[in-house]
Amino acid sequence: MRTNKHLVLSINIAALMVLMDLSAINIAMPSIREYFQISVSLVSLILMASMLSATGSALIMGKLIENHRAGKVLIIAFSIFGLTSSLSALSSQLYILIFLRFLQGFAEATLYVIGPALIKKYMYQPKQQKHYGFWMTSCGLGISLGPVIGGLLIKYFAWNAVFLINIPLAILGIIFSWNLDKSLSFTKKNNTFDFKGALSSFLFLAFLIVFFNLFSSYSAKHVLTWIAALLSLFFLIVFIKIERMAKSPIIQLQYFKIINFRLANLGFFLFFFVNVGSRFLRPFFFEGAKELNSSQSGLLMMVAPTIMLIISFLINNFKRYFATKQLIIIGNSLLSISMLMFSFWTNESSLSFIIISMLILGVAMGIYYPTTTQLGMKSLPEGKHGTGSAMISISKSFGKLSGILIFGLLFQFFYQLLSGNNNIPITLNAKAIQYVFIVAFFISLINTAISFRIQNED
Repeated sequence: MRTNKHLVLSINIAALMVLMDLSAINIAMPSIREYFQISVSLVSLILMASMLSATGSALIMGKLIENHRAGKVLIIAFSIFGLTSSLSALSSQLYILIFLRFLQGFAEATLYVIGPALIKKYMYQPKQQKHYGFWMTSCGLGISLGPVIGGLLIKYFAWNAVFLINIPLAILGIIFSWNLDKSLSFTKKNNTFDFKGALSSFLFLAFLIVFFNLFSSYSAKHVLTWIAALLSLFFLIVFIKIERMAKSPIIQLQYFKIINFRLANLGFFLFFFVNVGSRFLRPFFFEGAKELNSSQSGLLMMVAPTIMLIISFLINNFKRYFATKQLIIIGNSLLSISMLMFSFWTNESSLSFIIISMLILGVAMGIYYPTTTQLGMKSLPEGKHGTGSAMISISKSFGKLSGILIFGLLFQFFYQLLSGNNNIPITLNAKAIQYVFIVAFFISLINTAISFRIQNED
């Protein structure tokens, strides 16, 4: 079976563009804050707006991907992403910029979810893991290149220029998607769209995102934090009730009875919880305990994603020697080893020891991400590629959010616990981070143990 090159290029450009945009915008936050003369919490709404709409609409977009032609969906999503990026670059009003980012989030959800979905639907099954690896490589490239290109554009032009990164990629995506439907089979489904389920799922996920952001900004004491939590819980109950009765639900709840799909989602949640939570703390260690400057810290932060790119690209070669279950166990075990090594970091640690532990983390990511994606997608029935990919995307998102929140709280707890000792601030900072990494080690061990329950499909 021949591989559709335009399909491969379209979904990989989509992944590259979405992740490059997110990482570049992070770099632009200080410049945007200075330009508008606003607080950190207010400028964070630019990130939160797209995160809210992207995560909230992921299930809806997954369903639309299943029910409509791939080329048409890609062209619309690339067009919206490119248009909102262009308007964002021209915007001089903060709230217009936030609104544009909110709109862009719907396209972001589509372009991110559609990659694994179309790989499952249209790629020859023995080659799927290789293409999941290519797709993950594109994600990693976006994460790595975004800060570099974004930083250069800000340095030589202005913060507005960061949004221009997306325009040439969006145009390329439209070009490669234009005649895609002529080469892809598609059977029109006569299912009615579950509008009630779509609205309740969006509100459940959106209020959960709001809860995470309020908790991290205002702590548990703020009344709005718990109003958001209660609203999220309410709409979750409404969503489940609607989906049980709907003729064509947004997601079949019985998918979670499929053990490998359930374990893939749980595994992604825990892996992202540990990895992204620890990633949040690493710059504090590099710049606070090791007293490195921001550029040195940035270089160290690049080690793991760079190794992940290489391993993800070569993942299909590992399949010759290991089964899917074995690779997932190896990925989780390496994550555990890296977290254990992180827990030995002190202000006296050598750079070589730090780099080796980051290299191990990069190998863990490169093995785990494409392999677990394949496990989850492969376990689903035919035709359920969109909602399956959306669920995996949501599991990752909530792993990231809760990891940053919990690791930040743990650091504060351990720092205050240790502050009664006569430690100098640098030592105290390193010690508190060490304790958080010990917690991360045990969570990654739990994820490793859970992965032994995966059913072999090879």
